Amino acid sequence: MKINKYIILACLSLFYMSCAEEDADVSTVTKFPAFTLDGLQDKYVFDEADTTILLPFTFNDNQIYEIDIDVVVGSGTTATEDEDFALGSHSITVPTLKKSGVIEFILGSDIFLEGDEKVFLELTSHLPSGLKGTKIIEITIKNVGGCPPYVHDDFVGDYEVVSDAWADYAAGATVAVASAGNNILSFNYNCGANALPILLNVNTNTFGISGTKQEYCSYDLPPLTKFFGDIVETGAAASFVNTCTNELIVTIAHTDANNTAYGSGTIVLKKK
Repeated sequence: MKINKYIILACLSLFYMSCAEEDADVSTVTKFPAFTLDGLQDKYVFDEADTTILLPFTFNDNQIYEIDIDVVVGSGTTATEDEDFALGSHSITVPTLKKSGVIEFILGSDIFLEGDEKVFLELTSHLPSGLKGTKIIEITIKNVGGCPPYVHDDFVGDYEVVSDAWADYAAGATVAVASAGNNILSFNYNCGANALPILLNVNTNTFGISGTKQEYCSYDLPPLTKFFGDIVETGAAASFVNTCTNELIVTIAHTDANNTAYGSGTIVLKKK
């Protein structure tokens, strides 16, 4: 009787075990299938111009959820972002099921004869599944036109004042520009006998003008006040030589001996 009892209990145990639900194996949880970013070429060539170029891309049917694509300017890029080119956004959000997006590549033209330049864009996503790897796009910006090279002696002589935001010179006045060394020009502001030359260092490759902070004038207001000028070298108001029009465009930030700032102003001189 005891043996039969144990046999019955064993059978019941096997029955209940066979009916119990199995726990899910974590390793079998399904991930979103991988998908690719399509429609983009590996290489593009664009002429330098003031324009916005749209680079559309698509995904295949495996892309079923919202995804952010990061656009990074990669190593090897020789063009300057926000000067030679700009991006509409460094992050592009593609909504769920949309399966397409656009990269805005904004080009700008300039007067410099500087050769072709390269931009490498790296497209990635941080999602653990989905987009495969990193997509790299190589863009060549071809130089179009350009001004003649800078010849130092050609820019020494008399100039006509086109405009002077600092208002020391009236438009149409004549200003003498002298040579102060190898590819260094100089001129004086119209501030009396105490005027000192403002030195302009010309970069013959970019036509940019640079210069250290320098005293250029003193006024007996009274008391005697010395003024200093610092050449603005970067940004929209950067100083440069326009060899197409034979002009010097010089922006100067003005301060006094106490370092009080009086703002900046641009003087434009055209060779006679």
